[in-house]
Amino acid sequence: MPRRPAPLPSALPHAVFTTAEARSVGVGTERLRARDLKRLAYGLHARVDAELTELDVLTALTRDDPLAVVRGLSAARYWGFPLPWQKQQWKAGKELTAVHLTANGESRRSSALITWSRKRLRVDEIVALEDLRVTSRIRTWLDLQQDLSLAQLVDIGDHLVRIPREWAESREHPYATLDQLSMAVDSFPGPGRTRLREALDLVRVGSDSPPETRLRLAAGRAGLPEPDLNVRQIDQGRDLGEPDLAWPAWKVCVEHDGPTHRTPEQQERDIQRRELRESLGWIEVQTVAKDLHDGCRRGLRRMTDALRKHDWHPDAHP
Repeated sequence: MPRRPAPLPSALPHAVFTTAEARSVGVGTERLRARDLKRLAYGLHARVDAELTELDVLTALTRDDPLAVVRGLSAARYWGFPLPWQKQQWKAGKELTAVHLTANGESRRSSALITWSRKRLRVDEIVALEDLRVTSRIRTWLDLQQDLSLAQLVDIGDHLVRIPREWAESREHPYATLDQLSMAVDSFPGPGRTRLREALDLVRVGSDSPPETRLRLAAGRAGLPEPDLNVRQIDQGRDLGEPDLAWPAWKVCVEHDGPTHRTPEQQERDIQRRELRESLGWIEVQTVAKDLHDGCRRGLRRMTDALRKHDWHPDAHP
């Protein structure tokens, strides 16, 4: 019967650690080959009984290398950017989704788990958080131009510039302003600058979620007027709330029904608000996930029909 491996030193508490860290506290090669550990990549080990996260791997790598900085999709996941579903996932199974780092100028070999890049970063583009170093939110958005579609870059741009709701969030200011994004794009090196500028031209302050951004972009592509985005609407002295999208000149608004609208209390508030709007002559278009399919085709049709019912036509101006 195989002998149980000796416990690892208390000075090595991490779920993921490097060979250099292990050796610094007296753990030798034979102990690293024991059955309670697994090799993730060259020089990188993990405890088999730990439920690994991407952050475990990233912090091990940035602890080991003072020049390593988390970037790309890994940085985007760390910051909680609204990524496409398939890019939000990281699994430490047989098929590992690569973590993305830069050696900040030094050449490093990539593997199935670790994608190294060679980038020069300014000090203001790096955020240091204890054991972790990660590209700033703005620099991360710039780097994503090589991984995401134009619409997805706009989703994240809207996320960065949106004004937080103080009653629901622990911050008072947006993550970035349009001016800050514009200056960052102007100074971004390489051919991605043109694509970033195209995305930035479509970014707006006011969208609270990717579905709202997609509906807005679809409306723009179809030639609909530019809507107000989460702007409080007052009609005849009555407060109609802050519709996701609104065309007050035609008394049309849109509310996207996402997961937060599924509680009985929220549904009751939504009904009361819709009845008030309708009593003042507004049309409220309620959209759901299916309205976003195929380039928001169904949602676009419903928005357009509502505007036409209130005498909008392509040549109309408020």
